[in-house]
Amino acid sequence: MAATAWSFYNSFREYIGNAQFDLDGTGTGFYMALHTSAASANVNTKTLSTQASLANEVASGNGYTTGGASVTARTWASVATDKYRFDSTAVVWTATGGAIANIKYAVIYQAGGKLVCFSKLSTSQFTLAEDNTLTVTPSASGIFELA
Repeated sequence: MAATAWSFYNSFREYIGNAQFDLDGTGTGFYMALHTSAASANVNTKTLSTQASLANEVASGNGYTTGGASVTARTWASVATDKYRFDSTAVVWTATGGAIANIKYAVIYQAGGKLVCFSKLSTSQFTLAEDNTLTVTPSASGIFELA
C-alpha cells in the first residue's frame, strides 16, 4: 500500500491563521516522527494539538531517535499563478544495530511540539529490518499546496 496523503490537524489550521508557523525554512524547524498502530496520530484530529498529546511513538534505538528526524530544505514558494507549495526533501531512517519495529504513521510537527499533519505509511504496522532504509518523500505537489 502506498502511504496516504497528509492529513492536517485542526490545530494546524488555527496556527496558520494566527501566524504561528514560519514555513519558508528560515525560522523554527520541523520534525517528522514515527508512530505505531496503537498511536493516536490519526484519531481526533479536531482536538490534538501537540506532539506530546500523541501516544506510542516508535521506540528509540537502532537508527531511530525519539522525536524523529529534522524536515530539511523546507521551502514555501510560488509554483504557479495563485499557488504556493510547502515542500521539503525526503526524511530517511536506516535501521542500524537492529530493527526499527512497529512503524505505521509519520507525523510532522514544529519544533516546540505544534502538530502539522500525519500520513498512514501502511495499512498495518511494519518493521524496518536491520540495514534497510525507510524514506518518506513528499509528493510532486510537496507536503501541501495552497491555491
